[in-house]
Amino acid sequence: MSEGDLRFAATLLNHAVFADEHDSAARNLLAEVYTALGRGTENGTWRNVYLMGALELNGGIVPAGIGVTSPDMIAALTVEQIFDSLAIRVNGPQAWNEHFAIDWHLVDSGEHYRTTMSNGALIQQPNPPAATVDLTVRLTKPQLFGLLAGKGADMLDHDGDINVLRRLAAVLDDPAPDFAIVTP
Repeated sequence: MSEGDLRFAATLLNHAVFADEHDSAARNLLAEVYTALGRGTENGTWRNVYLMGALELNGGIVPAGIGVTSPDMIAALTVEQIFDSLAIRVNGPQAWNEHFAIDWHLVDSGEHYRTTMSNGALIQQPNPPAATVDLTVRLTKPQLFGLLAGKGADMLDHDGDINVLRRLAAVLDDPAPDFAIVTP
């Protein structure tokens, strides 16, 4: 670093840090080199890369909380998007032996969906034909969001086995700690 070849110093120190990420001397020295490189460059992109690298090495980056369950975002989702988000959370191998169907009647919008769990996949069907299902739930869109946010299913108007919701919840991977189906 004292001879002025900061990029070569950064390369060597980067290898040292990746070889032993707990080497505080190498981390501190690499942070100094990145800071010097960031202050010396005129290109905004490279300046930000170097200075953020230095900040990260000094432990100064705090991950931003992403409000994926903020009320505004939830209100903007369609029911199909909600069921899509559930479908991508299904743990296929864990759900392989699960077989059930749920009819969802949204009484506030008149929408009707069927979700079917089979062969480790959750499939939705809007406006399905009449068929025998394991559970029929009649609820409003806010109640659906409440169910998915953990408010419980004990007050839902339903016919059939309410434990099917518990079976569904059991095969879903958690996307965030505050977004999960809670059943009675």
